[in-house]
Amino acid sequence: MTEEELLNLIQSHDESEILDFKENALHEADKIGEYVSALGNSALLTNNPAAYLIWGVKDITKEIVGTKFDPYLSKTSAKTNMPLINKVESFVDPKLNLSWDKFRIQEKKIVVLVIDVTHVTRPIKYSGKEFIRIGTSNKPLVSFPEKERRLWQSFEASKFELEFACVDLSFEEVQQLLDIGFYIQKRQLRDTNIEEVIDVLVNDKVLVQTGNKYNITNLGAYTLARNMKDFPQLQSRTIRVTKYAGNQPLSNAVSDRKGTMGIAVSFDNLIKSIMAQLPFTEDYSKGSRIDVPIFPQIAIRELVANALVHQDFTITGSRPFVEIFDSRIEISNPGTPLIDPRRFLDFKPKSRNDELANLLGSFHIVESRGSGIDKVVNALEIADLPAMNIKAQSAESTVVTLHGPKKFSEMSVTEKNQSIYWHACLKYVADEQINNTSLRE
Repeated sequence: MTEEELLNLIQSHDESEILDFKENALHEADKIGEYVSALGNSALLTNNPAAYLIWGVKDITKEIVGTKFDPYLSKTSAKTNMPLINKVESFVDPKLNLSWDKFRIQEKKIVVLVIDVTHVTRPIKYSGKEFIRIGTSNKPLVSFPEKERRLWQSFEASKFELEFACVDLSFEEVQQLLDIGFYIQKRQLRDTNIEEVIDVLVNDKVLVQTGNKYNITNLGAYTLARNMKDFPQLQSRTIRVTKYAGNQPLSNAVSDRKGTMGIAVSFDNLIKSIMAQLPFTEDYSKGSRIDVPIFPQIAIRELVANALVHQDFTITGSRPFVEIFDSRIEISNPGTPLIDPRRFLDFKPKSRNDELANLLGSFHIVESRGSGIDKVVNALEIADLPAMNIKAQSAESTVVTLHGPKKFSEMSVTEKNQSIYWHACLKYVADEQINNTSLRE
């Protein structure tokens, strides 16, 4: 921003949903972070490319009075000595282009924070919470469901799933790149009626038809690719499965594999491969020895499916990950949950990738009614395993950890509390009462 552009902004605009003036107030990182979320979301909602927070200007008269605030010298506190800018930018999700500019106008210092939202594809959070401007005040977005709905709708036109992975193809070329036979089987179509197959592919947003040519969407390539090398822009987003010798990531990797086909085409084999690498116990109850994985397959299946369908495609350089250790398994995906992890069992399902969720639902890989986590909790209880641990890692990823068998005396207080909490949640959604018998068990 130039000095001329700043003066024009001050003179021609009053405080609004995308602009706020401050004098010497507002020095706290968390408060500034709330403004970033509120102003940024309002800019998205009103189709503005940026929002502005300006220090050194009176909010009504717009008189330039200057400010003592300097974002580059400010710390979050004397105790932590963390730079204010680092704190704000670390807790904003998704990562934004935030410009902290300083000017000298009329011999007075002006500070401008420019919040660039041109490439944002989901609501902006600060420290896990979303805000919106109501007039010139910041309010929690969750308190205004209609604005939240409109905000999500504004992202539809630029969704990652609907961008093109490959264009201007004949249907024969599409069949070479995508496993259409798998699709026909899963969608229970007649392979003798190609026109019907094409209609359903277009309706499912796997293909976009232009005359007698076809464009493959990212959705189609990511789910149905015969070989992900044909789609290099998507290859880095396939799931990676690593097995370690021991309980530390620093241990030697016994196995390390990345997905080579579309996630729908390879899903069943992916689960079989993970189950084969899990630690196991020996079962002689039927006479001969049977190796039984310590983690229930239904729990692994649901968590892997969730990691795939709920990943945040706007985060680059990251992918869904399964890490297998001697005593635990960690399943992670890029992006933080859209709802509080503690409400996974009773909250209505919300997906950031609706088309992906719908398509995987039609293949019976995920369930749109949101019962997956219920199955995980129930399966872990039946197997006498500790409750799952769900952790949002800053603004970048979500990690679900399953621990192997533990004696009650070996469980930490946190693990005991989590087991009680998830047991109570499971009973609640089943409209049953938690009681001493079920809790002791």
